[in-house]
Amino acid sequence: MPGTRRTAAEGEQRRTQILDAAERTIARTGFEGFRVRDIADQVGINIATLHYYFPTKQALIEAMAQRIVRTLKPVQPSLHDARQALTNHIGHILTRFAANRDQFVILNELNARAARDAELHGVLRAYDEDWADYLRDTFVAGRAAGQFRADLDPEGATVLVLGFLKGLVAQLDLTPQRCRQAADEIIRAVTARDHE
Repeated sequence: MPGTRRTAAEGEQRRTQILDAAERTIARTGFEGFRVRDIADQVGINIATLHYYFPTKQALIEAMAQRIVRTLKPVQPSLHDARQALTNHIGHILTRFAANRDQFVILNELNARAARDAELHGVLRAYDEDWADYLRDTFVAGRAAGQFRADLDPEGATVLVLGFLKGLVAQLDLTPQRCRQAADEIIRAVTARDHE
């Protein structure tokens, strides 16, 4: 069945082209300029073909959110070194931010839209909960191992890190060096004195 494989690969390529065009549009114009017909034109297909891959505008938006969220998933934790796991995870997000700031712009647009879109809210909330669980577990493990401060509040530290990472795009003059400095300061603030 070589023809079927080629068709599936072509279908996946077309989905990717549509998602790429949708992301470019939202990064450039926000949701105010987001028209499905314009996305189809950018890809060089008609609206019926776009709807074959994404039956509704909502389906396209949710697929875009899921794709971005997958690229930001936490890195595998270190079983023995929670401090290194936290450092690696923050480094992973900062690397993604430096490589593709538009994804963070889009994610902010999606978060704003989620306030009035229950389905999108569900997609993004599930991601936020997974992310918070990962960080909280890392802080609990690091505190138990003596790598993080004994008085560290894992919930408060989780909110702090999430706020920093989600707010990257809100600071218009944020350079990679300043990102790194802030990340280093977070790691230093949670680390036990004898592990610095």
